[in-house]
Amino acid sequence: MDSRLKNFFYVQWMERSLALGVRQDQWVFSSTENRYFDSNSRYLFIYVYENMPEIIPVYVMNDPKKRRELQKAYPRAKIVDTDTRAGIRTVLESGVWFTSAGMPVYGIGLAKRRIVVNLWHGVPLKKITLLEHQKDLLYRLYFPWLFSRNYTWVVTTSSHLVPLMQASFGVRKEQVKIWGQPRNDGLFRRREAGEVLGEIYQDRELPDFAKVLLYAPTHRDQGRVRLFPFEDMRGDELAAFLEREKLLLCIRTHIFTEESERVPESPRILWMNGERVEDVMDVLDVFDLLITDYSSIYIDYLLTGRPMLFLPYDKEEYLSGRGLNFPYDKVTPGPKPETFKDFCGQIRALLAGDDRYQERRRRAGRYFNAVNGPCCGQICAQVQAHLEDSAV
Repeated sequence: MDSRLKNFFYVQWMERSLALGVRQDQWVFSSTENRYFDSNSRYLFIYVYENMPEIIPVYVMNDPKKRRELQKAYPRAKIVDTDTRAGIRTVLESGVWFTSAGMPVYGIGLAKRRIVVNLWHGVPLKKITLLEHQKDLLYRLYFPWLFSRNYTWVVTTSSHLVPLMQASFGVRKEQVKIWGQPRNDGLFRRREAGEVLGEIYQDRELPDFAKVLLYAPTHRDQGRVRLFPFEDMRGDELAAFLEREKLLLCIRTHIFTEESERVPESPRILWMNGERVEDVMDVLDVFDLLITDYSSIYIDYLLTGRPMLFLPYDKEEYLSGRGLNFPYDKVTPGPKPETFKDFCGQIRALLAGDDRYQERRRRAGRYFNAVNGPCCGQICAQVQAHLEDSAV
């Protein structure tokens, strides 16, 4: 039996057959496939753990190794496995749930006795959930029952995004709250890149560098990502460019993306996938320039005010399959080089301050990001206020 279907039956049975009490001081957090410690749920969980001793934080982790690691790192928390009855019961006994993707458990009518907050995992540059082109009729039939009707609130970052989130998740306008993204709280600090990267890459000696770049392309549903899609790029030219400019280039692909084969060996090119950094938001504040394509990570990065560059080499193909919620060229405030020569020239200019995209970045930042400071405390305060009102 499919694990989610099995989970559904256990949840429905427990909800209807057991006299489960619901604790308002026990808050659940879950994220990608209930097997990753990432995205907005991760950062809100850490905030609650460190700042709210009156709350019992529960994190759903169905990967045994990661569950043991989390329990050791956060001994006051409950780290549970919702592939087990005990884990399901702990979740059902919790009065507040936060999720970034999916649900901690699957059932119908789960929000009747609980607050269920969908933090999501980024601003939806791409079409998501009910607006995706590829979703079939069956998906559109079960999504409202397992997700939409179980949400108390859906969180976003700007009033401009409220109608989009409303349509994507099939909720009412008043259920969409402009509370920001917990994962962005770390962007309002500035740490030394050398110290942070030295901790991540303890197994190697990093070369001296002047600036550090992050390349974070998005996942393709079909086909492999072409990291450097330039016909004029030859051999070790990329490595030579990085050496001349004294740059480090960190490459972060999606968790479901295979690494591309077209990457030269160089001490200045560093892979930064999950085994190194589970969630890239932990380190996004240290980079001087972001390179991406269709990933909404650039919308988070707008909060830093720093430059960005885009490589949408397969834009027509990508857009015909997944689709975007916004006109791509109008909302991506950075150069889009089509040759390796231009790629290098644009990076050099942006890092030198020859940046004609500054005003466009500011406009995009105002459009997408109404919350321009740490938001974890405010989100928790909103939930607590609702609990208090409900208790009166």
